[in-house]
Amino acid sequence: SEYLLKNTGEGPQPLKGLTVLELGAGTGLVSISAALGGANRVIATDYEDIPLALLSYAAEYLNPTSAVPIKTIETSNLDMCAFGDPLPEADIVVCADVMYEPKTGKAVAVRVVEALERGSRVLVGDSPGRAGRPAFMEELRRLGVADAAFVEKVGRTCSGSRHELICGKESRSVSETPEELEVAVMDLVPDR
Repeated sequence: SEYLLKNTGEGPQPLKGLTVLELGAGTGLVSISAALGGANRVIATDYEDIPLALLSYAAEYLNPTSAVPIKTIETSNLDMCAFGDPLPEADIVVCADVMYEPKTGKAVAVRVVEALERGSRVLVGDSPGRAGRPAFMEELRRLGVADAAFVEKVGRTCSGSRHELICGKESRSVSETPEELEVAVMDLVPDR
């Protein structure tokens, strides 16, 4: 979410006028950040209903004192692995921390190519050691995106208690106090 806000525009609302699509939203951090960053429309997708319901609740009722309304977030049930369902139109497509297994990594690659072919900029974020990253890279190259590469960036861990359903027992992305964490980011711009 930090990369999205710092590398896509300028000023206090760097996403003003844009539509942002988040694939595999989970907790919806990227979607909330996009809304706070001024996106005109944010579409958060996940294949599970519960995270989408929690995100809708958060957007509606939490942080009511924010100077920027976050009620611009729409939620949609979308299974990235179900290729019969096309991606919604968006200026920027973000997929962060979803490559838990090779099957998902391959599906993300297919969706990245779909988004690029539609003219969307695509940001992919991945934590260290995800099992799906090698399959993602292999499939992306097979689909013709040969020059794509992750760039290691310094991020931050989440602090405070988290349910293991969200972060997993062995997660390195949670700590008692925020700490630096290496994350990988891929930023792809469509050929115009």
